[in-house]
Amino acid sequence: MDLNLLTTFLAVYKQRSITAASEQLNLTQPAVSAAIKRLEKVVGNTLFVREGRGISPTGAAVSLANKVEDPLHIIQSVEQQINNLNVYCAESLMPFVCHIKGINIIEAPLSEEELFNALISQKVDIAIDVTSSKKHSVVEELLFEDEAVCLVRADHPRITNTLTEQNYFEEQHIALKIKRADMNIVDFLSDTDIKPRKLTIETSSISSMLMLASSTDYIASSTRAFAEKLAPQLGLKIFSVPLSLRPIQFRMLYHRRYLNDEQHIKIREAIKQAVSQH
Repeated sequence: MDLNLLTTFLAVYKQRSITAASEQLNLTQPAVSAAIKRLEKVVGNTLFVREGRGISPTGAAVSLANKVEDPLHIIQSVEQQINNLNVYCAESLMPFVCHIKGINIIEAPLSEEELFNALISQKVDIAIDVTSSKKHSVVEELLFEDEAVCLVRADHPRITNTLTEQNYFEEQHIALKIKRADMNIVDFLSDTDIKPRKLTIETSSISSMLMLASSTDYIASSTRAFAEKLAPQLGLKIFSVPLSLRPIQFRMLYHRRYLNDEQHIKIREAIKQAVSQH
């Protein structure tokens, strides 16, 4: 038997509502209804009947729930303990969480939609990113705030002791391809419109951006924590961005069904502790 059918059944049983269960599971109502019908065929009994505007479990449903709830919980707990949690992580925070045991770290995707689809479908267990979610099925916690900074090579011919706004818009830039809320990161962090920068190179990696800045006259951008970790090795100077930008807020996002899961809670606490030390 497909265990997903039992998971869906228990959600409907506890919620007494196809609509509420579909929201909890982040599935469509037709998908939940179809799963219940498939399970009814398997067990050979009607599991729910209409009652007013809602539904009520039959005796067969009560009996089934009593039989499967504890075993299903045990199976899910064992599976979660055996397997590491998959964590999408923004590149700039990877050096600070890579030592945590029990997780597989995957670089957060460029696409915001891909990130949320993976969370909702539970292909990943946690995402650490600057994005925010309004989806009821996704829980988010503010994890860490950092400052956006600019970096140039130490012997840059025009930028020496300070980076002015004039310098910023006159020089060529390396930009990240990543977008959040359909905006590049600089626009995402600004409350006002910013005139376009001179973008010469776009890359999907901050590390690549800093490597390029170390051998060109282009300006790179990063979080301060990540910049301070790599700048000395690459011969880069760090400057504050000469614009009015909000702090970069990193959030930890995960599916609501893991809110009280013991293994999940343990990993979330480990992530919080690791990040708080930097």
